[in-house]
Amino acid sequence: MKEQLSSFLVLEGFTPVSTNIDDFLIFLKKETGHVTALFVLNVPANDTFTGERFRHLRDSALNLLKIKDFPEIHYLFLAITEDVEGAVSASDSDRNAWILRRSTYELVIPSDRVEDFYGMKGQLLTFLKDPGRAQALLEDVRQNLNRVAEAKKKADEAKAKESIPWVSIVIMALNLIVLGICIFFGDPVYEALDLDPKAIFERHQWYRIFTYMYVHSGISHYLSNMVMLYFNGNFLEKPLGRVRYAILYHILGMLAGLGSLAFKVMMDSDVPSVGASGAIMGLMGIIVYISIRNVRFQQRGGINRIMILIFCVFCSIYQGFMVPGVDNAAHIAGMAAGIFAGLIWELMIRRREKK
Repeated sequence: MKEQLSSFLVLEGFTPVSTNIDDFLIFLKKETGHVTALFVLNVPANDTFTGERFRHLRDSALNLLKIKDFPEIHYLFLAITEDVEGAVSASDSDRNAWILRRSTYELVIPSDRVEDFYGMKGQLLTFLKDPGRAQALLEDVRQNLNRVAEAKKKADEAKAKESIPWVSIVIMALNLIVLGICIFFGDPVYEALDLDPKAIFERHQWYRIFTYMYVHSGISHYLSNMVMLYFNGNFLEKPLGRVRYAILYHILGMLAGLGSLAFKVMMDSDVPSVGASGAIMGLMGIIVYISIRNVRFQQRGGINRIMILIFCVFCSIYQGFMVPGVDNAAHIAGMAAGIFAGLIWELMIRRREKK
């Protein structure tokens, strides 16, 4: 009966408090202005329940609750036993002591005891009609909680997987493979894949507008670009969707390449270009546009991040003017294309919300 009664009391809103005695349980329920405490003693068969033991358990429990700084305590002592007469005799000095007969599931309230205790008599009589019901209900609750916890765990794991920028990682891997091929085979690979104006306009090798963004001049060039790609992809890949993000990345890279070609034609330059920085600047352009457009919704930390992002963009473009060999035209064209893409994305979101 002890386990069944424990389940019933938990369902009734009582909180179990651990003790160092296996067969002695304490249950608490906070009420307005006081705490209701139930002291439950399971008296094993052939065990002697004496008045001295009763008083020791009751007083120890009350002292424990006082040490824990509980407010006013109203308690009821329940003894689960087969020796009802002995339990009545042992607790004759306390009006707040009831007995539960283990074999017949009978509530015994001697005539000198309180007739009720905050409605507990009716609750116990309901429990004794079907003692196993509360335990079964509590087990169902536990199973449901376990199922909910397991479902939440799976959802969190799926969410964590979704947050990984897989498209960016694949692009990084492809860039690394191409870098290895370039290092191993040397100049012929660069000459076949770079953004060479003469090869594009004279030999009509337009595929170079795509392939140049997978070619890097060295390991440091590759690492600097891929770090930026990862962080930008981590921000954009999930909200855009992987397919849309992959398509947009390559479109931005090709637009950056066209901007670079236009500048080379205007400057009458035949210097080839390589690298993913144009496409990456396009991604940064999207983030800059969306961030600025939503700056009024940002808290102070968000505004600081926006300022840092704009500063990074400015430094990248400034470095392009100061460092020879950097295709700044691709950076600026990619940034402009990204800002325009951010505008289109915002209009699409507004149109969807309006519908």
